[in-house]
Amino acid sequence: MTIYWERCSICGLHRPTRTCVMDEELMVCPHCCLACPRRNVCPNPVWKFEIPVRKTMKIKKSEAQKVLMDLLSKLESG
Repeated sequence: MTIYWERCSICGLHRPTRTCVMDEELMVCPHCCLACPRRNVCPNPVWKFEIPVRKTMKIKKSEAQKVLMDLLSKLESG
């Protein structure tokens, strides 16, 4: 997802905008997308975004359980 600080075609304010899926001529900010009467049928609204997840932090279940048990034992003893 790419967000640009451009002028919203609806409200005219400079905000992060994306191209509207329903009308590709419009650059829409999330606020105006939420106010759109067609938001219930929109397949990919502007206000919806995904947070990228780093896949490099893979921890095995056994390692995680070992660390958790170690922390719990320190908590009980201290």
